[in-house]
Amino acid sequence: MTPIAVERTTVVVTETAPAGAAPHTPSTVGNPWRSPGNLRHTATPTGGVGLLRVAGSDVGRRGLLRLSLAGDLASNDDFPVQGADNSRTAGTFALSFVPLDFLEVSLAYTASANTNTRSSPNLIQAFGDVTVGARATKQWLPGLWAGADLRVMTFSGVGSQSQVAFGFSPRAVATYDASGVLPLPLRAHANLGLLVDGTGSLVDASRLNAAEEYALGINRYPRLSVGFGVEAPLPLATPFIEYGLASPLGVEGGQLVAPDGTLVPAGSVAPQVLGLGVKVTALPNFTFTAAAELGLTRQVGRGVTPVPPFNLLLAASLNVDPLVQAGGPPAAVPVAREPMRVASTPSPTQPAAVAQTSQVSGVVVDAKTRQPLSGVLVAVVDSTLPPVASAPRDGRFLTYSLPSGPVKLSVQKEGYLPLVQEVLLKAGEPSTVELALVPEVKPALLALAVTSKRKPVAATLAFEGPGRRQVSLSQGDAASQKLQLPAGRYVVEVTAPGFLAQTRGVQVTDGATLDLAFDLEPEPKQWLVKRDNGKLELTQPLRFVDGKAVLLPDSQPVLAQVVDLVVRTGIKRLRIEGHTDNQGDKAANLALSKERARAVAEALVKAGLEPARLESEGFGDTRPVAPNLTPRGRELNRRVEFVLPEP
Repeated sequence: MTPIAVERTTVVVTETAPAGAAPHTPSTVGNPWRSPGNLRHTATPTGGVGLLRVAGSDVGRRGLLRLSLAGDLASNDDFPVQGADNSRTAGTFALSFVPLDFLEVSLAYTASANTNTRSSPNLIQAFGDVTVGARATKQWLPGLWAGADLRVMTFSGVGSQSQVAFGFSPRAVATYDASGVLPLPLRAHANLGLLVDGTGSLVDASRLNAAEEYALGINRYPRLSVGFGVEAPLPLATPFIEYGLASPLGVEGGQLVAPDGTLVPAGSVAPQVLGLGVKVTALPNFTFTAAAELGLTRQVGRGVTPVPPFNLLLAASLNVDPLVQAGGPPAAVPVAREPMRVASTPSPTQPAAVAQTSQVSGVVVDAKTRQPLSGVLVAVVDSTLPPVASAPRDGRFLTYSLPSGPVKLSVQKEGYLPLVQEVLLKAGEPSTVELALVPEVKPALLALAVTSKRKPVAATLAFEGPGRRQVSLSQGDAASQKLQLPAGRYVVEVTAPGFLAQTRGVQVTDGATLDLAFDLEPEPKQWLVKRDNGKLELTQPLRFVDGKAVLLPDSQPVLAQVVDLVVRTGIKRLRIEGHTDNQGDKAANLALSKERARAVAEALVKAGLEPARLESEGFGDTRPVAPNLTPRGRELNRRVEFVLPEP
């Protein structure tokens, strides 16, 4: 037979990327130490996001479905009463869904079996406890989420009874991500709420002992619940610790009956639990949790469910992402079909060609605060594919299918410097990257004005701070001149011929507009201050209210000339020293001298000098400059001196 050659040309079709093409929760193994991708939004045994019993308020992005399966195992001696051996197993299936950016709804189903040598029967099983919850939260500040949730519980009847008890639990929830302010990635959670259930109505209290009440989870009092937890999202695992307290309310007389018939304070039986655990995400979309709960309360009171000394919990959580990208259905992705050729002598073992494509999934963060960024456009350089946007809340993104090999990603967001990063794609293996954007620094705009009695004055302004700038203003533009400066704190010094110099500290923020105006005083005809021998000598002393550290108004011209000398002669440090005469109590004189020196320093700061330039001290009557025998001598000793410390 004559060989036949058949060739099929390349065909480009549009397909919908499958929902699991790239995991919303990829494996954390190999991530950077402080990567936001290490964070696990997983369902707790009660359905919503959080740790074990402590709930979180960062519910993650819209459209995410979480499923979890948790198992408890506790085996304790002498619990809940002396001589009793107790074993308990429980299983919980829970799921949660985020239909809106601020809302999470959840559902949990629990079944348990408890064996105790003091209960009748020894084995007591509870099936069909259901919890339905809704949690509404909001991000109020960078890293801070807070809101409230409400859970409604149903509890199945006991034995042949068919009635069902109900309960509810409103609480406030908060989460703070401290990764932006601490060297370690830490997240803290806090809960405060109320627990009310009707399990006490299911069985007559006189028919149950303490072991049976524990097996059935009977609570006859509402409880104030408090919970705190801290987790550290690290690349290999997320260790966490939590604490929970449920304090019974409305206990008559504040006392409960212990199993032996004695009365115990209600506060001493309030369940307290310390939980220690770790989360591991070694497989995409799966998070495994192992934890131990330590009961801190040893007293038992009838009507309040006690906590076992030790409880082991194992859980697995699956995050299902129905949407490839947040906010919409899976995107249509062009996929190139490789040409299939059949040679004139075909080989039956020759494999069919497979499309060599991959995708990039990752997270975009602020390089300074390490917080996720939403609405960031991620595009492939030299590609006709449209850009994708990072998701709200967690800053994650997923590209279209791309050919394997090196690709360049162009990343842009208003207020940040653009970024181009190269990624090497391997066929069939999604690549995970972290893109850190550096905030764009916008200079501040200062509107300068130098006047004297509302008339423009030609002057020179010197700015000392993150950078040094000097601006000379002519009389024509001294009333309105613009200057751009980078953010930071500056010391501004203004000098003008024929006028007293001034200075002022100014804090400049990125992109701010600031009016900076100086009103100069003309030089005096007679100078009251001069620099001589390491001091500023005063020809007119500073005057105070008698016996007080209050400057009189006629001291202000002296202080203005002190500021002028500090600026013009470049004085970096100035010490203000207070002195008194020897009249009166020595301790009172010393205190008064210190207060007056401090009052002068505060007046100079108010006049514009930086506090870091100044120091003050008082010496009382220990350093007289004249005998205290005459009124004139005592007047000379009541003084304030300005000393220039040696460098």
